Amino acid sequence: MRLVFCLYAEDAGIFGKRLMFHDYMKHRGLKNARRALIDLFKVLDQDEHARDPYLAEDDPELAAFPYVNGGLFSDENIEIPALNEEIFDLLLTKASKDFDWSEISPTIFGAVFESTLNPETRRKGGMHYTSIENIHKVIDPLFLDGLKAEFAEIKAIGVERTRKQKLAAFQDKLASLTFLENCTTSLIRVAAA
Repeated sequence: MRLVFCLYAEDAGIFGKRLMFHDYMKHRGLKNARRALIDLFKVLDQDEHARDPYLAEDDPELAAFPYVNGGLFSDENIEIPALNEEIFDLLLTKASKDFDWSEISPTIFGAVFESTLNPETRRKGGMHYTSIENIHKVIDPLFLDGLKAEFAEIKAIGVERTRKQKLAAFQDKLASLTFLENCTTSLIRVAAA
């Protein structure tokens, strides 16, 4: 599941740029692929402030990866086997470079992840997939319903100049809502986990 998340994250912009995982693995090469995955998974589980203070200097490519909350990378006891040439090539070419994971709904990943764990492991780790429907039951009444209603009112304004002014002001309002960015990032992480 960790590899699938990395493939999705590089295409969905979670890592910051497309093919970031691909480029990292390609640069490390087949000989160092296993060690590269171990190092990457460890870094993905560390808040940037908790990382080795010299990581950015020693390995800027690895340091560029963001912290991924949610515990997906927290178990360091997961065995990572050595990759052979065929698997390494499939990972870099077919699964990364030639495929756009962002076209797959994150809800699928959440459902798959939850279904692969036994109930005891899920409870113990506090892991639970929340469906889009249940997420909307929470966020819609908090702020989304109000924003949708405001947008509908603006669209209904008959005077074009006034409507455009109100739309520009509404757009500025949406752009200033930084909590939306944090909510979206968290929801993506939860759904992808």
